[in-house]
Amino acid sequence: MFLSLLTFFFACEPKVEDTADLVDCTLDFRYSATIAVEDSSGNPLASELVEVSYTVNGVEGEYVEMWEAGSILVGGEESGDFVVNITAEVPDPNDQCCWESASAVLEFTIEADECHVIPQAFDAELEWAMACADGEECG
Repeated sequence: MFLSLLTFFFACEPKVEDTADLVDCTLDFRYSATIAVEDSSGNPLASELVEVSYTVNGVEGEYVEMWEAGSILVGGEESGDFVVNITAEVPDPNDQCCWESASAVLEFTIEADECHVIPQAFDAELEWAMACADGEECG
């Protein structure tokens, strides 16, 4: 009986593998891309003035975060071909009936290694235009 238990113990013992092939990954969470957004004067935009959506390999992405004014974090450990749509509206401080609006589309590829994505940083070159509401609509 003892011999059968001893045989069972050694048979179930995990095998020691060659550790040279193992990669020591960290538990860090990496954003795929950081995108800088600025108004028409070059000042960082506040998060409430910007809307962002994106796809990765044609699938709608879910991770967008405003890190600080003027920086958008897109994608969480996602790699592939990104298409990022950015829109912004900034009220004119001198005329309550007018605002500046802008948009940009960025396309880029994010790669990954064995553990994490390889983050990249981009500048959104927003194209700005002034718009005003009719006097009757503005009131």
